[in-house]
Amino acid sequence: YEECVMPLNNTYSAKFTENVSLSPLTTLGAGGVAEVFASPSNAEELCGIIRSLKECPVYVIGGGSNILIPDGRIPGLVISSRKLTKIKWLNDYSAEIGAGYPLPLLVKNLRERNIGGLEFAVGIPGTLGGAVSGNAGAGGKGVCMFVDSVKAVDSSGDMITLKRGEFEYGYRKCDISGAIITSVAMSFPVGASWNEDEASNFAAKRKSQPLDSRNAGCTFKNPEGHSAGKLLDDCGCKGMFCGEAVVSDKHANFIINRGSASSSDIEELIELCAERVFERTGIRLEREIKPFMPCFSVK
Repeated sequence: YEECVMPLNNTYSAKFTENVSLSPLTTLGAGGVAEVFASPSNAEELCGIIRSLKECPVYVIGGGSNILIPDGRIPGLVISSRKLTKIKWLNDYSAEIGAGYPLPLLVKNLRERNIGGLEFAVGIPGTLGGAVSGNAGAGGKGVCMFVDSVKAVDSSGDMITLKRGEFEYGYRKCDISGAIITSVAMSFPVGASWNEDEASNFAAKRKSQPLDSRNAGCTFKNPEGHSAGKLLDDCGCKGMFCGEAVVSDKHANFIINRGSASSSDIEELIELCAERVFERTGIRLEREIKPFMPCFSVK
């Protein structure tokens, strides 16, 4: 794409697609169109893609389960990690796993191998790369607890490795920025068996969520000492709507696309809910759904 992508050299080729609708790649079913889109099959291909660019913002999308992509044209290049699904077991309790590997499939593999650790992740959608970048979790636990190192591609198209201790993480956040995660090395507790009772408890809690509808997961983070869902419910947010976006009657911390909701509808509804909670409780809710921002811009 002439405005964004430099001609590729003879030793490298990649498929760039123009004007790709991103809404089908999200669990919300909303969002605009990527000016240019690419789906690399491995880290080396991604390096080549980045090195072929000039003057271009670069975004990444995985499972599309925790983001709100704006309406309209997204200028620059959108990278999909969905083909980065290689998994290599290093021993009985450690593996290197592609960023595009589905988190539910990893949970399934651990259950089948009788390896404990990710019971809290039962029912959490998305890819491993997204789960790490947002430290997905529940019950005070998060995916990053089990991360040994992360491989990523930076804005120069170079591979970098960040080991445990070289990045920080906390509640629903991880400070790996300025690079696109390609794979994650994880270790699980040696000798710890899969705890089916614990997994069942987390699965039961998720039955209160509107899992059969188009949504992006929890809209807001839980403020310290509070439940965002309860705050929203107590403030009468259930059933509030903007266009085809509506606050779930089943769980107030979920916004549903009940038809053809635009991202603008969803954005407006998020703001209205946050304003109502602040007006009535004085508590400012912080979003859990991430805005769609460039990982970096190639100069």
